[in-house]
Amino acid sequence: MQELWRGNANAWECDELGHMNVRFYIAKAMQAVGTLSDLAGMRHAFRSDAIATLITRELQVRYLAECHAGVPLVIRGGVTDIGEDSVELALIMEHTVKERPAASFLIRLDHCDPRSGKPFKWSDRLREGLEALSIERPAEVTPRTLTASKPRSDISLTLADRLGMAVTGRGRFGPEDADIFGRMRAESAIGKTSDSVIHFRDGFPEEWSAHGDGAGLELGGALLEARIIYRRLPLPGDGYLMRSGLIGANENVRSLVHWMLDPVSGQPLWSIEGVACMMDLKARRLFKTPPERLAELRAKVIEGLSV
Repeated sequence: MQELWRGNANAWECDELGHMNVRFYIAKAMQAVGTLSDLAGMRHAFRSDAIATLITRELQVRYLAECHAGVPLVIRGGVTDIGEDSVELALIMEHTVKERPAASFLIRLDHCDPRSGKPFKWSDRLREGLEALSIERPAEVTPRTLTASKPRSDISLTLADRLGMAVTGRGRFGPEDADIFGRMRAESAIGKTSDSVIHFRDGFPEEWSAHGDGAGLELGGALLEARIIYRRLPLPGDGYLMRSGLIGANENVRSLVHWMLDPVSGQPLWSIEGVACMMDLKARRLFKTPPERLAELRAKVIEGLSV
């Protein structure tokens, strides 16, 4: 595996749970993607004058260990599959000192025209460059609890209403959410979701109650793994509407689905399946859901919901 990024978790990247927020794992992984594209011979793929670029279509991430402010990190990775006009990459983020995985990523990207976003075939030269970076898929990228369902084609605001999905987020995209080509950056998908998920009362009633009591958080919802399907990359000025629902729960984890929709057309921007746990913020370990709370969660499950 090639070394593709080296840096640290910054204090300003850490959230109210005391560790690096989910979006910054992906932001650093996307820097690693840029380095890999250089190594494959696709230089300047992420510059404004690029003649070809890589656009993320699907991303799976597993959060394997907390990253606190200042901790040194490194990302290594390689190519696990090459399609006619697409590529799959596997990346591992490690705690540099502890030599322990912090996160893993499996990312499918299309080889695209930077302006139109339309995929086109690899040249022989670039295919050879990617093949030179081929690796076996690491065990760390294999999902533990995520479903392997085919991305659905019927996501809409109308369907979200019919399924009874909760309204959990609403807002706008700004220039800070866009890449060099003006489209939403890959990490913004999980970032906007992270900003809104506290409103998912059915999924995280413990946090909702704590905020109501004003006693401070003792338990916090921590994402363990996620699958993101990118359907349309919005532009600065566009709006979004997030709808959420539970698809399963046990004493250790709860599985949830978020649909991010265009609030005007009702069509999907992206969808996320996430697996989260409740974390004891003092002990810094998983908190097992008691039976009475588990029954409450299972009563809120929406059958047939998926990404």
